[in-house]
Parts: sequence; structure tokens; C-alpha cells
Amino acid sequence: METSNIAVITVPLTEWNAMQSKLESIDKSLLALQGKNKSEYLVPKEVCELLKCSRNTYQSYINKGILEPIRVKSEKYSKLLFKRIDVEYYLNSRIGSN
Repeated sequence: METSNIAVITVPLTEWNAMQSKLESIDKSLLALQGKNKSEYLVPKEVCELLKCSRNTYQSYINKGILEPIRVKSEKYSKLLFKRIDVEYYLNSRIGSN
């Protein structure tokens, strides 16, 4: 009979969720350090290029709450910006799940 090197550990759900939140925070901090010499914010075109997605997919990410735009308003126009860290975090999490 073959033995397995798997251990099952029981952790309360609240502790598990807190740990996941901390790991996400650490991951975002590491991404911030990597992109230190890059612009902190991205315009929609840059987001589409970074995620390699169409404008429709980009819009669905906003509608689903995956991407959170920052609205910058002036007297003449309104502009959407996105935090580079959030976009790169989503990109890395999507790559890691494949």
C-alpha cells in the first residue's frame, strides 16, 4: 500500500479568511515594490493592454467589481484611472489559477 504525504488541518473559517486577507495584502505589497519605477495609475487603454483583453471584457470586469475605477473629474471632462497594483494583482491571481 502506498502512503501519501498529505496532511489535513482544521482551521476555523474566520482565521482562514483573515490569513487569506493577509496574504493578499502581502502580495499587493510585493507588486508595489516591483513596480516602484512605474506609474502608479493606468488609463483604460493600458489596462486592456496589460490584461490582453478587449474593451468589452474590460467593461465587464468593472461591472462585476473585479476592477475598481477611480473617477477623476474636472470642469470639462471625466477620466477613469486604475491602480496598477490592483490590475497586476488580478492578473497574477488569474495566471496562478490556471
